[in-house]
Amino acid sequence: MTLSAVSVLVDVGGTNIRFATLAADGRISHYEAWLTALYPGFLDALAAYRELIGLAEPLNAVAIAAAGPLKAGSIRMTNCPWDLNLAALQAGLPGARVHLLNDFEAAGHAVPTLGPEDLRQLGGSGADLASPAVVMGPGTGLGVALLTPSAHGWSVWGGEGGHVDLAPQGAREIAVLHQLQQMFGHVSIERVLSGPGLENLMLAIAGLEGRSYPAKPQADAILRLADNGDDIAAEAVSLFTGWLGAAASNAALLAGARAGVYIAGGIVPKWGARFDARLFRHRFEAKGRMRDYLSPIPTWTITAGDLAFRGLARCLAVAQR
Repeated sequence: MTLSAVSVLVDVGGTNIRFATLAADGRISHYEAWLTALYPGFLDALAAYRELIGLAEPLNAVAIAAAGPLKAGSIRMTNCPWDLNLAALQAGLPGARVHLLNDFEAAGHAVPTLGPEDLRQLGGSGADLASPAVVMGPGTGLGVALLTPSAHGWSVWGGEGGHVDLAPQGAREIAVLHQLQQMFGHVSIERVLSGPGLENLMLAIAGLEGRSYPAKPQADAILRLADNGDDIAAEAVSLFTGWLGAAASNAALLAGARAGVYIAGGIVPKWGARFDARLFRHRFEAKGRMRDYLSPIPTWTITAGDLAFRGLARCLAVAQR
């Protein structure tokens, strides 16, 4: 197969690398998802993808979203051993325009492309589109990005909001935090609001109760354990949900995000109707005298499965303006 005038879109997470092609007419296709651990570096994985789909012709552009902060043209990934350097990538891909951005900056670029079919509203009323919005989401880590309105649409700002301090409320949450501090020292919200974080929560609660498991519980299994009556798993899921609501409202307050907060990532959308929207929203609004400010702000989970690719495609379109 020969493709012409094609760009490659790449979403590099802590566990998986996902590829797609973007044609000149805007079509996104040729989806693949592989483990990052199978390849020594990014260019090796890209070469394998191009060989698989028969893409031998020079690329128009390569847009890469990666899970980590972008500093001086490089992303040292937070949960993966790869280092992505824009200059080195450009040298390895002569003739192609290379774009490198934080994964949740890409998610932010995707937000303007979302329709009602891509969203599940969790509360609030209408969005104030003259105000900022926030997109955040637990996956291998916790990503956060800010969107601000401008005369040319939405501008997107990546950040590392997943590493702010965890702020417990009440004696039980404080006890769980103390248990986590014994495990990690500093406890950021990513330590609990991520796949590994959900596992951390379950182990911390088990430690408080003087209980143990024969093997470390895996994030994918914890919701199932909760559904089957495991009280430790059920409390872990409840704490995760409540702390996510609190973190979302913290972000809304910091940013003045009256246009809304969007929840993405690899965990909450998969939970679907089993995600406790009432608990999430209760903690979102439980900010004392700021309740009236927060209660109209809409919150959504994003159900679209191609969020990163949509964002990368929009990023390339914006760069060509």
